[in-house]
Amino acid sequence: MATQIGVAARAALAAALIAAPAGASAHGINGHVHVTGWAIESLPPGPLRDFFGEAALRDTAQIGAAFPDSGYAVSDPYGEMAHWEPFIEAYVQWIKATYGGDYASDDARHHIAFMMGAASHGLQDEIFDTIFLPRLQQEDGQGQEAADPGTDAFLFMDGWLRFKPAVWYQADDLRAIFLAAHDYEPEADQIRLGMQRVKTLVIDNFAAIAPTFDMQYRPLMPWGSMHYMDPEIAGGHASEIPATAAYVEALWARLHDGLPTRAAATYTLPGNGRPIPGLAAARVESWIHVVFGVGTRVGSLTPETVSLWRVVEESREPVPVEVRHTRWSSAPDDTTRLLALRPQVDLVPGGQYVVRVEAGLWLQDGRMTDAPIELVLTAACPEPAAGCEPVTHEGPWDPPLVEWDAAAPDAAVPDAAVTPQDAAPAPQDAAPAPQDAAPAPGDVSINPLAPPEPSGCAARPAASTGFGALAAALFGAVVVRRSRRRD
Repeated sequence: MATQIGVAARAALAAALIAAPAGASAHGINGHVHVTGWAIESLPPGPLRDFFGEAALRDTAQIGAAFPDSGYAVSDPYGEMAHWEPFIEAYVQWIKATYGGDYASDDARHHIAFMMGAASHGLQDEIFDTIFLPRLQQEDGQGQEAADPGTDAFLFMDGWLRFKPAVWYQADDLRAIFLAAHDYEPEADQIRLGMQRVKTLVIDNFAAIAPTFDMQYRPLMPWGSMHYMDPEIAGGHASEIPATAAYVEALWARLHDGLPTRAAATYTLPGNGRPIPGLAAARVESWIHVVFGVGTRVGSLTPETVSLWRVVEESREPVPVEVRHTRWSSAPDDTTRLLALRPQVDLVPGGQYVVRVEAGLWLQDGRMTDAPIELVLTAACPEPAAGCEPVTHEGPWDPPLVEWDAAAPDAAVPDAAVTPQDAAPAPQDAAPAPQDAAPAPGDVSINPLAPPEPSGCAARPAASTGFGALAAALFGAVVVRRSRRRD
């Protein structure tokens, strides 16, 4: 049943919330915790998957994914700073300098997991805000103020939430990293209070808030509430999972000095072999996005250095395109993990398109790419056309998630079984199993858009009264109302 909170605890929490200045989130915190957790679960076999074989490290990555927004809960600038690659690169360098490449100690491993969670949060915000929000505006006429609390509420009410990570952080170490990255040193008590508020209200007691938000925002977002977990929709939570997994693998390589500049681009959206779903230039579905595994300078991603080409027989034709970046970065010296290309003409059904980024791309770690980067995508065929078969599915299915063995949480992680030829018409893709209905390893039959009806006790409180109503009102005013800005 929903957690019962005593009168004194209610009063204390309400007082803390009332005292908290306005903050912001660009993507619900529970969404960050879960997308990060699911991305870790979907990692391919290898050293990083083995690293996360310890349950405590998965918890630390998940609570790290909540960390950047903890600054907003106390109106401290560290929250905004923690979202961006300058802080993440400083964290990577601090880990390397502190441990000298020997990451065997508990502290080293937890710092790596926490850093990867915080970094994942920032990337997910860039993807969600830059891709999903414009699509939501196009379909439902809604924006960030509805999407932030709404999608977290949908996750809860639709039965997806299952992670409640334990708190781990080292305030003094984080202060040193902020000082190195931004010449700013937050107070340890601010970090402690911010994490306490996020953990207590948003993660542990979200049951008190979610029903109110769901009733408020689901009617406003009929398309969004149906597609926020649709893996075919670029920018939604499900599409963030493989992008996040690719990013944390790049972070692992950065810790081990193994990310070649030619591999700076780690993922595309649409991704995993999916075609570009829309042909009309006026529609968000025609946009193409490239995810980088390291921050890049906005000023080095310009119309002079980025181009889109259509392959025509043995040659290429240039395609007029608008070059954009993450929603929050526009100044030349800003950093971005996202390149956005918006075609200015309709795409050709079944056409093959090449994104080209010229050499000389400036990376956050101080390097520059020494060779062009090219990525190939194909436009969909909504209807049969000469030489173009209609798309009946979206390419190879994403690897299914494998549940961690609860009886042996610290055991080695089993390999995910990828069987695209035998996949069911409604694949799991990169979406997680709904709460209390986890799939058996290798099961790809679960449709994330149609989870089992959640139980009335565990996931669907009958009403939000008393503390819940107060917390919902205050949470809306305190945490998610102000659009985040890049200073």
